[in-house]
Amino acid sequence: MNRLTIIAVLIILASCSGETSYESFIQNRTDRDIKVLLYNNGFPRGDTLRLSPNSTKSISRGSSNQAEEEEPDCAEQIDSAFVEIDGGGILEKDISKSANWEVETEKTQNIPQKFDHKCTFTINDSDISE
Repeated sequence: MNRLTIIAVLIILASCSGETSYESFIQNRTDRDIKVLLYNNGFPRGDTLRLSPNSTKSISRGSSNQAEEEEPDCAEQIDSAFVEIDGGGILEKDISKSANWEVETEKTQNIPQKFDHKCTFTINDSDISE
């Protein structure tokens, strides 16, 4: 290849906008079965999630045609949740509060840039009051 072709290819690759993927999970780190129904704008966001003890379920997945390195607001589309805990108890940890989510961001590609964001809301025994 000549220099002009290499330069053209590099310009095309650099001008690509990149990509960002998102996935959110709820993790049950207790020894109880837990049911969760998420709400957005007062409406259910799907079916009730059934979380077995020490399990994790994906609750949403998406992507964007732009490379976004900044961590997402994982609770942005959750305004409340109905939670039923086997054997009773109340989940004290607020799922609609962004600070209660753990975010992992990984740059998986340089040209064009690509970022993967993984959001996890974890329920521990200490988050449940009797």
